[in-house]
Amino acid sequence: MAFCDEDLNGYPEFGDSDEEEIDTCSPSLCLFCEAIFTTCELALSHISKIHGVPLLQLLQTRSCDFYSYIKIINYFRRHKPPAHDYQTVESLQGLTTLDQSYMIPECEDDGLLQFDVEGYQESHLQLGLASKDNSPVTLSANEYEALKSKALQLDQLKRELEDLKSQYTQDLTRLRSSAQRLISSGPLSSMTEYGDVSTPPTDGVNTSKVHSLNDAQDDGYIGSYSHYSIHMDMLQDKVRTDGYRQAIVRNSEMFKDKIVLDVGCGTSVLSMFAAKAGAKHVYAVDMSDIIYQAMDIVRENQLEDRITLIKGRIEEVKLPVDHVDIIISEWMGYFLLFESMLDSVIFARNKWLSVDGLVWPNRCKILMTASCDPGLRQKNIDFWEDVYGFKMTCMKYEVCKEGLVQTVNSSHIVCPPVEIQVCIVLLYF
Repeated sequence: MAFCDEDLNGYPEFGDSDEEEIDTCSPSLCLFCEAIFTTCELALSHISKIHGVPLLQLLQTRSCDFYSYIKIINYFRRHKPPAHDYQTVESLQGLTTLDQSYMIPECEDDGLLQFDVEGYQESHLQLGLASKDNSPVTLSANEYEALKSKALQLDQLKRELEDLKSQYTQDLTRLRSSAQRLISSGPLSSMTEYGDVSTPPTDGVNTSKVHSLNDAQDDGYIGSYSHYSIHMDMLQDKVRTDGYRQAIVRNSEMFKDKIVLDVGCGTSVLSMFAAKAGAKHVYAVDMSDIIYQAMDIVRENQLEDRITLIKGRIEEVKLPVDHVDIIISEWMGYFLLFESMLDSVIFARNKWLSVDGLVWPNRCKILMTASCDPGLRQKNIDFWEDVYGFKMTCMKYEVCKEGLVQTVNSSHIVCPPVEIQVCIVLLYF
């Protein structure tokens, strides 16, 4: 049967009206019985519900296009197979690859061949999901509207998240200023103080005060780092030291062929991590006498050609280079700021770090949680209630003012950790 323009007379033009289209196709004869229906959808629904052949479900999977649908209808018309042979979507999918001979209608004016396949598929949303048995997942009109409503809600949440992100950026700027004020105790030092070398902004840090400190003022602090026990404690802190190692080794591409400065190198373990990661050369600086053992350690590991150790305060030493690409330092102490090395790292950054250089680590945060340890309280506070038969309760209040540095049993933690709103950023901003 050939189709021509005259065959379409009387059919409504698509898009001419906003009103629902009226199905004007020819009467549709069932594929498996003598029932006749006024619309294609009624016939296909009958075929699905009465005969169990899921043609509509096949169309919803989008694995069957308009041409495959025509071939399937003509196949059923021509061969008249029993309905029970095609009661699954999978069995019908096997018919979607029929040859072109099935494009020829078996019945003149077959109403089922006039079914608007594409329109039907557009009105039945097919999700890109699968159920546990890998069967297609479809949505009804009500489910589609519910999903659309959820999508609108997600869009609103996305906008709110963007607003929160913007607020976070503003808060971070304020926190950054607060951190700078904590570090600074004087006016912005002059840029010419460090010679003709082009240096980045000092961010309000009083580097002139750091520069003016003398050895006598540092003797107690520096002297403590000449003892081997403190270095053993740091190296045996696996979380701390291995964290540095992984950060450097796993980002070896960032260290390859770079000039690195290690501020407060101690035993030079960070310098050796950087050298192993591919650094072109590492300059390791430390004020304490541990630097002499570090020299032996570097030679023992055959890295003396790539690591240069320099004894002295970072504020006073002279490097063989004008700029470095990366500054590494293990400057954090108890409760982050205890060791007071932060100002020295900032000094080194402002004097030697290239404009596009990196500081490792460059951002830190302090977390606080609550602990309940009856044994600790008994030992440090309740102890003063009876000291060899004497009351010394006034001591309890003084003891509470002092911080304790010790490992806490996880069973004594009584709430999730909370981030204190202090953020120290060592990059230029």
